[in-house]
Amino acid sequence: MKKNRLQVGIDFSMKKADFCLLHPDGEPLERHRSFSNTVSGYSKARRFLLEAIQEHSYEGIDISGEATNYYWFPFFRMLAQDHELTDEILDLYLLNPRWVKWFKKSLPQDNKTDADDPYYIAERTRQKHPSYTWELQEEWMVLRFYTRLRFRLANLLGSEKNYFQTFLFLRSSAYKSSKCFSDVFGATSRQILTEKPVLEELDTLSTEDLTAHLHELSGHHLENPQNNAQKLKKALRESFPLGETLTPPVQRILDLTLENIQFIENQIAQVNELIEIEVRTHHPEVLALATIPGVGSVFSAGIAAEIGGLQRYFDPPKYDKKRNRYRSRNLRDVEDAVAKMAGLWWPRSSSGGFESEDRHMVKSSNHYLRYYLIQAANVMRRHIPEYSRYYARKYRESSKHKHKRALVLTTRKSVGLIVGLLHRNEAYRPKET
Repeated sequence: MKKNRLQVGIDFSMKKADFCLLHPDGEPLERHRSFSNTVSGYSKARRFLLEAIQEHSYEGIDISGEATNYYWFPFFRMLAQDHELTDEILDLYLLNPRWVKWFKKSLPQDNKTDADDPYYIAERTRQKHPSYTWELQEEWMVLRFYTRLRFRLANLLGSEKNYFQTFLFLRSSAYKSSKCFSDVFGATSRQILTEKPVLEELDTLSTEDLTAHLHELSGHHLENPQNNAQKLKKALRESFPLGETLTPPVQRILDLTLENIQFIENQIAQVNELIEIEVRTHHPEVLALATIPGVGSVFSAGIAAEIGGLQRYFDPPKYDKKRNRYRSRNLRDVEDAVAKMAGLWWPRSSSGGFESEDRHMVKSSNHYLRYYLIQAANVMRRHIPEYSRYYARKYRESSKHKHKRALVLTTRKSVGLIVGLLHRNEAYRPKET
């Protein structure tokens, strides 16, 4: 690594980009300079950087910024496409804000201001270079925007469903526990809860009439409408009465919340379609990943979009402790790097002669990648015998949180398969028995 490189730290916000320039030895060249986070601000910052490089004859420039929302992206995109700067051997680094926070804690306490933050960003990179430079991968950014939107919508949907069920308990406390329908949010259940006749009127019907009503309401899709009718009548009898005053507002909340749920579901369906179009058009490697039984194109796209091109994981050399030298990375190293990015690793904890038996999974990670990997592993364990057996074994071995522990370990196992398929760009093939 060349030593005579200008170190630049940038603290981004919506309105401005605060710069700090450091000499290679850590001495400030420009402690603080602020530019607007606009095209004109970028032009001024660019001129400022080029003048500094020419004046001090640096061999290159390392520019680091915190990943604060997407405030950093337009500036970084312009830097990556600036031919005059790239000719000066420009390296871009995107830092997790936690890295800078932890680094700052190792130093004497200082102010937390826009004038001070860029210094610590630059100093963190100067003292400990990140393993990977940031590269503009617009083809992956498109897919990443869609899959992250879907992640957000899925969380919103879960939140709205929990809110709905809170008021459902007030409306009919025994409805869910009686399992009147296999899914509270199924088509027939939704109509029962939000349309006429209301629940109290259904209770006045005989079992035969209620059975006929459910059979008709479901479009003749219920396997055993009489059983559903009996469970529903039992739920209505066992539920606490809400009274004439509270029933109308609670029912209105259920109606409005269900409308919101349906809207979010429609949004997810539209995003799924956009993801599938993008995958078919620009990402054939994702189609290969989607051949894993049960995973499908959406979960595959979410995983591949966060990983991006695999080549960047092969590029930096890895230090081999046994051989006491650097070597090229292999596919297993890439698998470990992807798992670590997703937070699927358990750091060692040892001191002196003590080695802790309890190793806790890290909490800081790319939560989008972790979400899609776990979702994919959850369907893989249902469709692939090898993963079903592995999940069952880990479930038996766990003393508590059995499902979560077994699923996370199954997810870690699946990373090897996913990385291998992406690297070879080939379809899934079941193991020969």
